[in-house]
Amino acid sequence: MARVRAAVLLLSVACARSGRDYLVHRVKGAIEIDGVLAESAWDRADKAGPFMRSLDGKPTSAATEARLLWDDDYLYVAFLAEDTNVSGAFFKDDEKLYTSNVVEIFLDPSGDGSHYDEIEVAPTNALFDASFAGGARQGMDLSWSSRAKHAVHVDGTLNDPRDVDRGWTVELAIPFASLTGMPKPRPQRGDRWKFNLYRLRQGPGQPGEGQAYSPPMRGDFHALDRFATMRFED
Repeated sequence: MARVRAAVLLLSVACARSGRDYLVHRVKGAIEIDGVLAESAWDRADKAGPFMRSLDGKPTSAATEARLLWDDDYLYVAFLAEDTNVSGAFFKDDEKLYTSNVVEIFLDPSGDGSHYDEIEVAPTNALFDASFAGGARQGMDLSWSSRAKHAVHVDGTLNDPRDVDRGWTVELAIPFASLTGMPKPRPQRGDRWKFNLYRLRQGPGQPGEGQAYSPPMRGDFHALDRFATMRFED
């Protein structure tokens, strides 16, 4: 019976995230994209997390959370990823980052699944981005550029298993002007978008684990029906 109750609780948390708005607060003042998250605005941002295992919604092997902010021009995204051995296999943009350690954000501004964008960042600060049109995994455009500013801070040493790391932090500034499927040039207070946040732990000695803010409950991060909702607020 205890196992059943635990399973029901995990499922209810996963469902709540897909049905409850995540509030994106408006930032006042500049955000320096350096991976450090020194600005006080990040402390006031709502926490998206902790992430759960993407396949079954159970607790993850290492904690991950994200935070989002916005202003007139950018959506700001931060990922905080615990890891005792931070590693990265790719150092150039638009390589197959999704086959190693990476964090990801999927954005569907219109909320109808017709156009959405995927942006990934590795511990090496390499970036991968692609846009999709016509539904899940349809019309992939690898030439699309998010023009995102991005930085990574590693609390430890990258690709050195001899010591014990604490984790890595990603900071992104994504221009609204570059996103596809935008119903208007920039969001306004009260607007809602569909989105999801992911992490893959696929480095040496890691479990090959997928993590998600709103778990798709299957092996596909392009599960548009499992996207959560963000709401832009002051």
